[in-house]
Amino acid sequence: MRKDRSLVRSGQWWDHKIPPLIAAAVLAVLPATDPNGLQLFVDLILFLITAVGVAAFGHVVNDLADIKTDAIAGAPNQMAALSTQTRAAVVGGTVVCGLLPWIWLPHTSAALSLLGIEILLLLVYSLKPIRLKDRAAAGVLADSLYAYVVPVLLSIAVFTQVGGISGPGWAITLTVGMWALLMGLRGILWHQVGDIAHDQRAGLSTLATRIGVTHARRILGVMVIVEFAAAALALIVVAQGTGETWLPVFGLGYVLYRMFQMSVLWSEPVHLRSLRHSGGRIRFLGFVLLNEFVEKWLPLAALIAIALRLPLMWFAVLLYLVLFDNAAVEFLRRDLAALPDAMNRIAHERKSRANIRQVAAARKALVAAGPASVTAEIQNRCRWVFVVCGPEMHTETLRTAVRHLGPLTSLEIWVVTDSTRNVRPIDPEGIYQVVDVATPDHFDDHQASIWLKTGIHRHLPVGEWCYLDTDIIAVRPGVEEIFEHRKGPVAFASDLTISVNQVDRFSPWAMNCECTGHGDTHSCSHLREQISERFGVEVPGDWVHWNGGVFLFGPDSAEFLDMWNTRAIASFEWPEWRTRDQGALIATAWTLSQQDCPRLPAEFNFIADLGNGDLCLDPQLGWALHPAGPWHQARLMHLYTSRLEDPEWELGRDVEAPVIRQTLVRTNRWRRFELRQKARDGAVQGRQKLGYAMVDAYWWAEGWIGLIWLKIRRQPQRLRLSRLRASFGRRLGTKERSA
Repeated sequence: MRKDRSLVRSGQWWDHKIPPLIAAAVLAVLPATDPNGLQLFVDLILFLITAVGVAAFGHVVNDLADIKTDAIAGAPNQMAALSTQTRAAVVGGTVVCGLLPWIWLPHTSAALSLLGIEILLLLVYSLKPIRLKDRAAAGVLADSLYAYVVPVLLSIAVFTQVGGISGPGWAITLTVGMWALLMGLRGILWHQVGDIAHDQRAGLSTLATRIGVTHARRILGVMVIVEFAAAALALIVVAQGTGETWLPVFGLGYVLYRMFQMSVLWSEPVHLRSLRHSGGRIRFLGFVLLNEFVEKWLPLAALIAIALRLPLMWFAVLLYLVLFDNAAVEFLRRDLAALPDAMNRIAHERKSRANIRQVAAARKALVAAGPASVTAEIQNRCRWVFVVCGPEMHTETLRTAVRHLGPLTSLEIWVVTDSTRNVRPIDPEGIYQVVDVATPDHFDDHQASIWLKTGIHRHLPVGEWCYLDTDIIAVRPGVEEIFEHRKGPVAFASDLTISVNQVDRFSPWAMNCECTGHGDTHSCSHLREQISERFGVEVPGDWVHWNGGVFLFGPDSAEFLDMWNTRAIASFEWPEWRTRDQGALIATAWTLSQQDCPRLPAEFNFIADLGNGDLCLDPQLGWALHPAGPWHQARLMHLYTSRLEDPEWELGRDVEAPVIRQTLVRTNRWRRFELRQKARDGAVQGRQKLGYAMVDAYWWAEGWIGLIWLKIRRQPQRLRLSRLRASFGRRLGTKERSA
């Protein structure tokens, strides 16, 4: 079970919860006629300290209360391994951090009352006998109150006093509070939907477990529309009440720019059609539009507005730019770099549309032709198999994969799962057999999936099998030809997410190391070092490893799969290793001397990562990881960055179309690069040829000048009287007399 308010996971709490408090604080001060810049800056820092302290207190209390349930669900708990004394010290530290700043902060009765309500909510939410966390609707309401509503109102109460103005009117309090409440309700209910399988195993009774995923998503789909309207109303009311008329205009400008971002700048454009489904509305209206506004745009805009009046607050703007994710840095880091390509895409739009239609028509014609004919041996012995368990998105992704594979194959499709972990039952349409296997209780869903995948041969009948990740999509007939390519105990394709990949390049993604996988630290040796230490196997850093999304196995694969399974499970306990199966796969391949085993052609596992800036699709040539090629007519595509769980997802609209629009830009850019490179190479060669000619000329000139100088030096000897007489004698035919 994930923790409700984690402070340590990727800085999520810091970037999601603190910025709205900053926005509320600064907007509360803006109406003041003559605010004190230094006092505002100091009080803002103090308020952030107390906010972090109180939130940490709630997190620690929640962890302490969940030690037993987390152990049952197999979820990590930061307090479980600590001694009683250490736990007490941690709790005491959070209390001091949360309360000490109030010595200097304005502690009015309203502020202290709200602070008391916040602490009380944190306690009754987690601790027995009340424990609102287990009380369905009451738990959802309590979470939204302590996560958003009370902190925002507390921020307003404090900083109206800092600005020396009266508190906000009832209209502002009501509309802002309603907006915060709806945002909190959406956040916690969506969180519960994602955690429903964990909560069911742990015996927790949340609102999502009671009403079910389908009903919860339907409620969220309606709620997010109401929240959007509440946000617009709140901006208008705050603008009227404070005189900050720029707020509604800023909100409208944000929506327009965000739509421009999503439709033009994003590599995978967002389509309004997605809003017809509750999942699309929740994602785009809720998290993409509303959350981004209150977390990255509104706080920065409010700080700039106050800095224009109080120059000292420019230091606060600078600190905010450094410490938090924000719109300005995002624009400079992503949007500015994407604008030239976006303009090029628009310029090539006519050609792109023609290519999109051509590719879609060709694919639809191939699919309409149905499955390719196969031999009786393949028909009788070969089957497809998927593994899925856990969150709803995985079963929805499976449905998408089966929906695309079914029309293109005549072979049986099997699924291995642990039904007790599934949030939603597996849709049986198109599936020949579902094999239900009980997985170890102490594994989380990800670990259970790896346990099933690497040991899949133990749960299936004897035969030839092709394992497919649920994000593998069949796009062309003839997929059964993959079974002709197993020449060893197993057969995998190369892990080419980009045109060049290797063990060291993959290492930052497999290890819990400080390397980021980007820029100067895109490669490291930590994976190789761990493989050597754990298994005694030396693996070259430039070896192109296998991708586990598609692989073939059969009756003679048990030794390989058993070793892979054992090593993958062992790696769950190693702090250096992330929960993945690729590191164990690399070690197994080299231990059993299978590193040179023939690989599957790329067309049977073409990895179309929409984040790959070089990915291309041409109507005639097919797919390529780089404009330079090689090009492939993909049959099975690995789409791990696509939203396959979305019922509205379409291969043509969501993958082919955006890649085709980018391809014309990328291929033209590559051709320009090649021409520039040839020009540079030609210039270098020209300089080299000129250099060789100059060297030859130098030696010729030196020899010629040296010869002339030698003649000049010898000229006095040649003009001696004796030599002149001898010369004349030879010419006259007489011999020179001896002296």
